[in-house]
Amino acid sequence: MPHSMARLAFLALIITVVDTNPVLATPAVSVPFTAGNWTAHGNATFLTREAFPGGLLQVTSDSEEGYVTLTDGVFSSGTIDVDIKPVNDQMPGVRFRQGPDGTAEMVYIRASPDCPASQDCLQYVPLLHGRILWDMYPQFQASAPVVPDVWNHLRLVVAGRRLAVFVNHQSEPSLTARLQGEGSSGTLALEGKAVYANLTITPALPKGIVWRTPDAPQQAGSMVTRWAVTPPAPLGHAGEPTADDQPTVGWAALPVDEGGLVNLARRFPPTARGALRQYAWLRTTLVAAHAQTRHVALGFLREVAVFVNGKEVFAGKNLYNVPGSRLPPDGRLSLDNAGFDIELKKGLNNVVVAIDANTPDMRGRYGWGLEMKLDKAEGIRGL
Repeated sequence: MPHSMARLAFLALIITVVDTNPVLATPAVSVPFTAGNWTAHGNATFLTREAFPGGLLQVTSDSEEGYVTLTDGVFSSGTIDVDIKPVNDQMPGVRFRQGPDGTAEMVYIRASPDCPASQDCLQYVPLLHGRILWDMYPQFQASAPVVPDVWNHLRLVVAGRRLAVFVNHQSEPSLTARLQGEGSSGTLALEGKAVYANLTITPALPKGIVWRTPDAPQQAGSMVTRWAVTPPAPLGHAGEPTADDQPTVGWAALPVDEGGLVNLARRFPPTARGALRQYAWLRTTLVAAHAQTRHVALGFLREVAVFVNGKEVFAGKNLYNVPGSRLPPDGRLSLDNAGFDIELKKGLNNVVVAIDANTPDMRGRYGWGLEMKLDKAEGIRGL
């Protein structure tokens, strides 16, 4: 297909498929790997090979540094097919619904010989305003029949907020996810060390697909979901945060994500590399019918200090790249990260959390937030 015709064909893919299961009737559109169709970043080369009429894309830079973005076209929902030859121990992937503000949805492979057994071989991750939230959604990881250094076929089926990922023509998806990004449409991008071929876009879904995407997470009523927040700012001293450091102004209500997740990446952009350490502050008020002791399960990224009625009750770090500071499960946000008791007095109890915005090990570019759950909600209001 001539370059001009390919571009016009792809521009026609303004797709709106929402929670339906149509027959795959619309023909697939091949998107050639030629320089005129893509904007390259990092070490990305377009190759011509006799066996690949659509050309090849070879990326030799690591993920986040080497990628290409489709120059024209808008993708909302439909089916994306691509062949990928991943380099062992690298993380190539596909972004879709990518916007100019650093927001996108992404599926990527952690290529290794252990992929068929490894629970983090394949992962869906949202990108929000430049933050890559790979460590906030451990439920969206899975094993997959991926083999490094040979061709693997990846099929992404996207319908509204639902995603199913099929690997190497298997009849069942290796991964399903409920999309967490903020964009409903955008362009496509490919990133990470690999060779890519045979990219096609189909503005419909495969016939007979059975969705097994988990419903929105339902947590017990003892999740803490009513929070106020202040924008991140330096402490004003070189030490760790104390109860006296909490701001007196600038508080605003903060909606939580489904399941009670406090996702600060939705509210604040990443901090600049090399910036002074900054903390956002969260607070809530628990109203206890009587004095009592409650056990708290806390999931968090990356450093927190928790204060109840002006007294520090917990301080911890969940730092992926710092030996001894990576909490289970493998540095991801989970209610298994930490647990501790709090003493509540009868009446009003102020719970305040300082949470680091830009720990050096993650440069302010990855997951940032928390979730908090009490062991039971009886006799407590304000959750």
